[in-house]
Amino acid sequence: MILQSILSILVLLCILQNAQSLTRPLVIGHRGTAYLPELTLSTQSMAYAYGADIIEIDVCLSRDNQLIVIHDIYLNGVSNVADIFPNRNRSNGLHYVIDFDLEELRRLNIHERVIPLNGTQVFPLRFSANANIPFRLSTLNETIELLLGLNRATKRQRQLLIEIKKPEYHLQYNKSISSIVLATLNAYNLTQSTDPVIIQTFHIEELIYIRQVLQSNLRLFALMTLNQVNESSSNYDYYRSEEGIKSLSKIVQGLAPYYEFVVNYDSNGTVLGITNFTKWAHQYGLAVYPFTFRQDYFPGKNFEQLIDFFWHTVQVDGFITDHPDIVLQYLHKEMVLPQLNDIYQNLSPNLCSSSILFLFTSIIISKIFI
Repeated sequence: MILQSILSILVLLCILQNAQSLTRPLVIGHRGTAYLPELTLSTQSMAYAYGADIIEIDVCLSRDNQLIVIHDIYLNGVSNVADIFPNRNRSNGLHYVIDFDLEELRRLNIHERVIPLNGTQVFPLRFSANANIPFRLSTLNETIELLLGLNRATKRQRQLLIEIKKPEYHLQYNKSISSIVLATLNAYNLTQSTDPVIIQTFHIEELIYIRQVLQSNLRLFALMTLNQVNESSSNYDYYRSEEGIKSLSKIVQGLAPYYEFVVNYDSNGTVLGITNFTKWAHQYGLAVYPFTFRQDYFPGKNFEQLIDFFWHTVQVDGFITDHPDIVLQYLHKEMVLPQLNDIYQNLSPNLCSSSILFLFTSIIISKIFI
């Protein structure tokens, strides 16, 4: 009986050791995490520490052709640019990244996202936009070196998902942002599909250009949203059809759709049904990573049920989320607890009822979920 109990505990330890390697959807930290100002090196590091498999960033070009890690083509939503450069806005009141050199952008403080020209914090319960902490913009070079440095130090192989923002917009200024991104990655010898870097953009035709004209071997993801959002000139109604998905399978390895492309919701956040999107994607060998899963912006009542539905029913391949820690905690719990329950059934009654087992299990669970 004692031997059986010892063996059971050893099995528990094996489960803990191998929890990370069990099959589960990938977790992509969207702009890092929800807990610090988006896209800063600090929040990227936090996403890495939480265990995000992939860290998602966005890049725009500065006036001197530096790749700036920022979500919007303007600066007002996340910085104090209006205070530092009060006379450098355009007629619409906004300050654009492409109008500033890197040296000038280094002078800005970055804060939690607010509505531009309004100042209202977009996510009220997140890090205070009024905090007096000097967060800064980073370049793509710095983000690459952060990722590679952390991979080296931790002996892990986390990845970087680089969204190229508005290639058509940059082309209006005679700037091929995709060429500059690839040249930057090439300087770090990041050129192959096996390297820890993926490129995505909403402009589907730019992905075709990257693959066929620029001849990149890197993995590519196609971002998709509603046509009326006017994110690019791409026709997403076509690209999310079976014919469109089939054509994309010759160019990209993954699809990153707006979540309503894979399921239908009502106004209360209740899932009404599943579309054919994921079925078609898998049929043509493409992975599906919907965006964006936000616990603090979810209209329904149970965020975990949402994750469970997308995992087991929709069968997505990963989650693009502001809360990688919460999604990972739920996925790990769903993988490990059924195995623990099976083992408990075979433990001796004396051991099961002991405070030692309770303490041991608490330690196991805490190590998995923290």
